[in-house]
Amino acid sequence: MGSNLKPQFRGKTTRRQARLIQRILAVQVLLTLSISAAIAVLKGAVPGYSALLGGLIYLLPNLYQAKQVLTARHSDNVRQTLRDLYKSEIWKMALTMVLFGTVFTLVEPVEPFSLFGVFILMQVIAWAAPVIQNQQFLR
Repeated sequence: MGSNLKPQFRGKTTRRQARLIQRILAVQVLLTLSISAAIAVLKGAVPGYSALLGGLIYLLPNLYQAKQVLTARHSDNVRQTLRDLYKSEIWKMALTMVLFGTVFTLVEPVEPFSLFGVFILMQVIAWAAPVIQNQQFLR
């Protein structure tokens, strides 16, 4: 299966999307550090490092997947590209599960509200960022 894109259009969307992914990840890293520091100051060390761990549990698998997707060979084979995307998504989910298991097994005490709160916040940011970006683009 070949690509339907003309040669002059191949890769342009990918570069734009790669920049967007890199910006979103950078914002998420900064937010994780900022929120964790704020929680540590306001609520104490345990909620602070729990928030940091929640952010890291989200970020590390996503950084892995972004690296896999952005550095993959850009094949004209749509089936292979889709297979690579699915494979990186499965590894991302597996890594997330392992990280949650590791934190709940090895780290004590953990503040679940801070841990899950920052984890969920990072997901919301990842979902909302492209929508916000597209709204700014359309103006």
